[in-house]
Amino acid sequence: MNVRLACWLLVGLLVGCAHAGGQTGEVASDPCDSFPEVAGQFVEHDLTDPTPLGVSGQEAIDATGGSGSFDVAWANGTTSAVSWSLAADTESSPVVAYIDRSSACADAYLQILVLGHLSSADGVLHHEQRGALHRGDDGATHLRLFFSFDENPFPDVYAGGGSGDSCTGCSGAFELSVESRWEAGESTPRGHVYLSEHGTLLGEVGTF
Repeated sequence: MNVRLACWLLVGLLVGCAHAGGQTGEVASDPCDSFPEVAGQFVEHDLTDPTPLGVSGQEAIDATGGSGSFDVAWANGTTSAVSWSLAADTESSPVVAYIDRSSACADAYLQILVLGHLSSADGVLHHEQRGALHRGDDGATHLRLFFSFDENPFPDVYAGGGSGDSCTGCSGAFELSVESRWEAGESTPRGHVYLSEHGTLLGEVGTF
């Protein structure tokens, strides 16, 4: 499991608390508002095994449609078409984990490690990324993928650190976080794209 994914699983998902004007977003304080991995409370499953949630990991992936497209409305006024696809990340472990939070949050969910591919027509989003798909007991599914950039992809929206659109000698100083949600029974995700610099959230730069 790569370092970024491992760190994310420890701190949970970042909720969409970005505000207009470049203010920094906040991490949810309520652990029940996100999907943190709770040590000692998960059970590993094979990809096609039945789980207490009523679906296997593969069925949870299939429920998203497995692939498709959507349009992102960027904060700079442009729109771009994005194609996406998901597949199980069988090289990482555990591929599927059932996590029971009934004692603390009165819910449970599946975590499925996936390889997500996003490709936008304008080239902003690209490449295959590792991530974790979370299927809640309400049937909704969540996914967060990260894309790193040496230069700010949206300098006209957030200047970032007062350094313009470049970072001399830096690698991956900027990061786009694409947070997707599939409602139960839906095969087209809805979500937000957030821009961070050196781990600090600058704000929302896209919706879909």
